[in-house]
Amino acid sequence: MASSTTLSPGLVFAGDFRVVSPLSQGGMGAVYIVEQLSTGKRRALKVMLPELVQDARLRERFEQEARVGGRISSEHVVEVVAAGVDNASGIPWLAMELLDGENLGKWREQHAVASITDIHAILGELTHAVGAAHAVGIVHRDLKPENVFVAQSKRLGSPFMVKVLDFGIAKLVDEARSTKTAAVGTPLWMSPEQTEASSDVLPASDVWAIGLIAFWLFTGKTYWRGGNMESVSLSVLMREIVLDPLDTATQRAQEMGVASVIPQGFDAWFSRAVARDPRARFPDARTAFAALEPILTAATTGATMVSAPAQPLAPQYSQPAMMTPPHGGFAATPYGPAGYPQPQKKGLGCWIWGIIISGLTTLVGVGACVGGLGYWVATSQSACIDDTITLEDRQSACDVACTKDDENTAEYCVAYGDVLNAQGNKSGALDRYDDACRLHRTEGCAKATALRGSQ
Repeated sequence: MASSTTLSPGLVFAGDFRVVSPLSQGGMGAVYIVEQLSTGKRRALKVMLPELVQDARLRERFEQEARVGGRISSEHVVEVVAAGVDNASGIPWLAMELLDGENLGKWREQHAVASITDIHAILGELTHAVGAAHAVGIVHRDLKPENVFVAQSKRLGSPFMVKVLDFGIAKLVDEARSTKTAAVGTPLWMSPEQTEASSDVLPASDVWAIGLIAFWLFTGKTYWRGGNMESVSLSVLMREIVLDPLDTATQRAQEMGVASVIPQGFDAWFSRAVARDPRARFPDARTAFAALEPILTAATTGATMVSAPAQPLAPQYSQPAMMTPPHGGFAATPYGPAGYPQPQKKGLGCWIWGIIISGLTTLVGVGACVGGLGYWVATSQSACIDDTITLEDRQSACDVACTKDDENTAEYCVAYGDVLNAQGNKSGALDRYDDACRLHRTEGCAKATALRGSQ
């Protein structure tokens, strides 16, 4: 073989797959059209870099993780029929159903203007797959147009069927990279918390990517200015993701000259989907689409949107409290229901964004990430609250903090008090500042004292 993932036509791989022709090539491996000798059917064979299974622990887990899609109850997850590690070459592989179509990136390139009807269908089927995964404790971690396939549909009257690829693979890649310095690629779709080595990745991380994919489907451009440059600057891109103010979808689309494609009501939905604080996002894919669907329906029919329906801040999972859901999912904790991002104490403000980048020799700011070079941006506690978070969400988050006696999320009580104070509701603001003070939030104590002194 010319390289570790190059297979020649006619070669029989892993004892059961005769290579027919190459299909696609990527940074982590390649995909081939193969004939499965035991069934006579054509499959898509994905072969990946041997580094993914460089130690015994990862090798043992590869087949289990590669086939995790079988646990997800959705026809919009690509079927993995077999997986393993080839004994002769050490190459990890998985055999999938062979689909006729193209990935979402290529599909969008061929549609100068995507119709609302198509966008509605694509996002509905995408979130059906991801939402079903979230319901059983699985996070994709790497949602992007290349991992969403638009296949020709076998249904009468349906032009296509969306299939989501690579459930479980991104987790393996993360674990393999944690043992060595490796590039993470261009993080156009990566949530801020995924750049922090110590941070848990939860369903809200996938919601971030879904929000960005939705904007891209409407506009044909990525939300990030750095991502639309001819040569992507990683430092510029990361500053946008973790530090720069986030424009509304309409503002950013207007800057691109395509403001007319953003439907009424989308701004509020998008701002919540890409809130930097994962606790302020829609908690899972199903909840996110439930809020988006009326906006898409109204855009299709020409109806006027009054407002997007309010959604609960915490996800509505069915696992009993303190039980571990299947596949090492998101158990409930004393801080909130299953899947709810848990507050963590941060010694340098509320977030330390860590980006592991191979070959990066300069540090932006001061600091290093666990496992390699990186950079961080430390913000003040008050900077944690994004201006796009609704009044209702601030109130809900403050209520959760008070109920759980959680000083780490008491910042929301301060933020809620600030809004009430600006509205002239001094009594309500004082109550919220006092709540924050009781939870050992010193800024709440200071604001309560100042407000009492002004009355």
